[in-house]
Amino acid sequence: MKKSIYEIRTKKLSKLLKEKDIGGFLFGLSTNMYYFTGFYGIQSERLLVFFVPSEGKPFFLVPEVNYGQIKENTCFGDIIPWNELEDPFGKIAIIISQRGLSISRIAIEDTLRSSFLLALQKKLPEVRFISGNEISSVLRRKKLSKERDLMMNLGKIHDKVYEKAISAIKVGVSELEIANIIVSAFKEYGAIYGGLIPIVASGKYSAHPHYTTTNKVILDGESVLLDSGGVYKYYRSDMSRTVFVGNPPEEYLKVYNIVRKAQETGVQSVKPGRTCEEIDQIVRKVIEDEGYGQYFIHRTGHGIGLDVHEEPYIIEGNKLVLEPGMTFSIKPGIYLPGKYGVRIEDCVIVTEKGAESFTNFTHDLITI
Repeated sequence: MKKSIYEIRTKKLSKLLKEKDIGGFLFGLSTNMYYFTGFYGIQSERLLVFFVPSEGKPFFLVPEVNYGQIKENTCFGDIIPWNELEDPFGKIAIIISQRGLSISRIAIEDTLRSSFLLALQKKLPEVRFISGNEISSVLRRKKLSKERDLMMNLGKIHDKVYEKAISAIKVGVSELEIANIIVSAFKEYGAIYGGLIPIVASGKYSAHPHYTTTNKVILDGESVLLDSGGVYKYYRSDMSRTVFVGNPPEEYLKVYNIVRKAQETGVQSVKPGRTCEEIDQIVRKVIEDEGYGQYFIHRTGHGIGLDVHEEPYIIEGNKLVLEPGMTFSIKPGIYLPGKYGVRIEDCVIVTEKGAESFTNFTHDLITI
């Protein structure tokens, strides 16, 4: 019988755990749980976990109210329910003991609730709990062709979303109105928006890389920075573009063209064998050589997949070597406080010879 992709992934995980002398990996409700089981849900106050031992069969421990739902949405048959009168933390300790699992260290993901971890530590005082992020990310950072296809499709949707949103920008329209167009357009084109609210930052606020969109009205003579991400079948996109309302001054044109050159040079520099920090250095040098290095105040990029921010991170000090299948953003920006900011961002996948972009909306400066 052919094994599912999830069984293959958990087998690889078990092997990795054994190599590192780690007894098991405990997953809470998260993108990691989806990656390894095919089940996705929202974390609540009830303990719902998936345990992958280094040796033996993986199992779920789930609230009784979720049992049927999980049974229908995963290939793993070992699903142990707990009811409202039981202590799930004590129950998982008993299960581990009864199965004879020799465990001194258990990896957990960084998103597991601290209250869950504290309760587990009380029930399993002999166990040392460690961060499992480095372990799961090793398996997740290289995408399969099916994952790539999902992200490529989402990139095409994202291009259409920006075409619609940017065409609506004009003097007198609020940032929030443009953000709402982005959200509705993702839905119209078959995806959903992947966050609370898209960034639509106008005027001096475009110099705030992580601005919170408001009802501020867009005025003539302002830079408008858009940053948003969609979700399609659990996979994510991320794209930034910057436009100008009115006639841009000479300095703005200069800054825009520097950012564009840095972004495009970064994408062109991606190839297997280079390190993440090399790409960051190449992009940063373009901006530094033009005298704006102090205004590029964040990393060059971040990995993307089931999470909008995941490994690999394109930043100085990250010596991870790029391999085909890795996916991440290239997103240089220049932010002049009190004046304006410019950012251009696309997500790419590493190919055998270079990189291919998921998003292809124009890099030409759009003036409105």
